[in-house]
Amino acid sequence: VREIITSVVQTLMQNENRKFIYVESAFFTRWWDEQTELTKEIVRRLVNDGRLEFISGGWSMNDEATTHYLAIIDQMTLGLRFLNETFGTCGRPKIGWQIDTFGHSREQASLFAQMKFDGLFLGRLHYQDKTFRERTKTMEFLWKSSGSLGESSDIFTGVLPNVYWPPKGFCFDTFCNDEELT
Repeated sequence: VREIITSVVQTLMQNENRKFIYVESAFFTRWWDEQTELTKEIVRRLVNDGRLEFISGGWSMNDEATTHYLAIIDQMTLGLRFLNETFGTCGRPKIGWQIDTFGHSREQASLFAQMKFDGLFLGRLHYQDKTFRERTKTMEFLWKSSGSLGESSDIFTGVLPNVYWPPKGFCFDTFCNDEELT
């Protein structure tokens, strides 16, 4: 992870048209603690300019199916506190990113909505749910996560069609065979 963040920062500095999102504060914090003041200032500028954006912002991408809501709140608080103390309001996430959990819960969606996130993106779904959503064109929906909290717990939710992978023609990894876009 250390080298990924370092190469992302270098690449963002080389091309001002590029942007990058980052999720888990635990790994970023370890990397951050090893950086020089000059690198930290460069990263602060990237965050302030909206070119490096934190999403979710928790210490980790917590599981949803078996995790107690207090544990979710604690780990989110830990990560968000770091982002706030380090980057101020520019580091505040606006999107929930739960692409690697095994199962999803309305409590997680409700917490993100109450945190005033603009949306939530999911990666893994049960294959029958995903097939149904693809067939009925409901890969995006307004998740009404709590009847008792009303609209304050509603959150726009999108399901990524390829879990981790980009759409056809947009894979820029060294392991992909897609043509380079210019």
